[in-house]
Amino acid sequence: MVVQHNMQAMNANRMLGINTQQQAGSTEKLSSGYKINRAADDAAGLAISEKMRKQIRGLDQASSNAEDGISCVQTAEGALAEVHDMLQRMNELSVQAANGTNSETDRQYIQDEMDQLVTEIDRVSETTKFNEIYLLKGDEKNKGTYKSYIVNYKMVDTPNPNAALHAEPPTKKDYIGHNTVYFAEADITTSDSDSPVSTKKVQNGDDFTPYLNVAANGVNSAYEGFMGIQINSTVSTLTQLQVDGINNATNTKDSIDLIYDDTVKNQVNAARDLYLYNTETKTMTHIAKGQDMTDYLNANNEIVEGFLLVDKLRGPRVTGELKLDPDKNGVFDPFPFDATTIEQNRSHAQLYDADGKKVSAMALYKYFNVDKNKDGSYMGGLFSSKDANPKSEIKIDDISIEDYVNVGNGSDIANDLAFDLHVGADSDDTNKITAQIMSLSSAGLGIEKIHSKKGIGIVDDSGDLATDTIDVVADALKKVSTQRSLIGAVQNRLEHTIKNLDNVVENTTQAESNIRDTDMAKEMVSYSNNNVLMQAGQSMLAQANQGNQGILSLLQ
Repeated sequence: MVVQHNMQAMNANRMLGINTQQQAGSTEKLSSGYKINRAADDAAGLAISEKMRKQIRGLDQASSNAEDGISCVQTAEGALAEVHDMLQRMNELSVQAANGTNSETDRQYIQDEMDQLVTEIDRVSETTKFNEIYLLKGDEKNKGTYKSYIVNYKMVDTPNPNAALHAEPPTKKDYIGHNTVYFAEADITTSDSDSPVSTKKVQNGDDFTPYLNVAANGVNSAYEGFMGIQINSTVSTLTQLQVDGINNATNTKDSIDLIYDDTVKNQVNAARDLYLYNTETKTMTHIAKGQDMTDYLNANNEIVEGFLLVDKLRGPRVTGELKLDPDKNGVFDPFPFDATTIEQNRSHAQLYDADGKKVSAMALYKYFNVDKNKDGSYMGGLFSSKDANPKSEIKIDDISIEDYVNVGNGSDIANDLAFDLHVGADSDDTNKITAQIMSLSSAGLGIEKIHSKKGIGIVDDSGDLATDTIDVVADALKKVSTQRSLIGAVQNRLEHTIKNLDNVVENTTQAESNIRDTDMAKEMVSYSNNNVLMQAGQSMLAQANQGNQGILSLLQ
């Protein structure tokens, strides 16, 4: 028996320490829920688990990306649904306008709605966006543009004497000036204020032919042309008028339209012949020089609401310069017109197809390379007469198609918008789904030509333009249907992608759980076992420490 080394106590203490360490490990696993809390717990298992965690979290985000993608394409698809509805309405209007019971005036009413629908389609294209990404404008910044051509009739003023196939050009002309002009019958200048004269308002795009003297390049003598002006006077009170010495009929200052009548209190007379357009009745009234103007003026000598002061476009005037176009500086006397204010009405030229059927301006696009990324070149098939014989066929080499047709430089249309949805945890390109949306403006859809101010319009006396507009709208409907179909396909694909991603996440999470999560039942058994062993070890250590007490009996 020895006292220096109590081996039983040392052994019991060592085992107690081992059990205590194991108990601490079990406690950590049970409290954290993980059986790997540090690399020392399972170095290989930790590495595998972290790799799986990277995949799981990446796939979770990929699923979220796909859901964002669905929201994005649904936004575009919703806008296209409205475009579809508008195109269907345009198809109805085209069919209605093609009916022979409609007059040009009736078709003009239909044209007004057509113009609004085309403009709204452009607005939808320009404003539809998701998270500040414009969805229907294309991607001009990164993808560039292509040309979209509007093909129209173009007739020269004088037929080319060397081109025997030329038809006589139409005399019909359209007004393309920026200012509104008014035309009343010529006897307006001699009518009195009690006899308003019916007046026609002419704006950009309207037929100018009835009011034009082609030979003189001026106004038809049967009409008098007018333009809106302001009363040209720097004075605002009767006192000032008197002080300035302009209250008599002999005053000849060009800048004054009104004079004060000394004989009648507060009466203001016309200093010259004036003309007032009634915006409600669309009639014009002649106010003779010296006639009382009081009923048409407010306290500030301004024309009362409902009337517009207009001035003749030819003959002497005292109101200073009138400008028909912003870039013109001269007074229209004697009313000259040029290419800046009128143009040949291209819708009245005529070409024929191989069957001798008239080809309207709206149908010309079928004979030119005007599809996406094409150069607008003539493909043949047009004839200058309904006989449609080889001699009358329009050919580039024989007779320039430019004598008949205006293809123009084309509108710049942005190329398709494409964005990649990353739907995987890795950087591989196979983890990307591309959504592509074309530019769906009126030019991109090919319906820009239907707008009366941008293209050709549907107004004619035969209904041919409206008839061929049906095909133009049908092509646009096909484009929108194709785009919606592609968007729907992408959406369906994304929904399957999300389901697959969620499935992979679930199974990978299960695998990672098997590696890293604590088996609570098994660990509890170990914890209980270690707990018993700790108590037993503590008891044995106490017993071992008591073992040396027996030596004291030998020392007595």
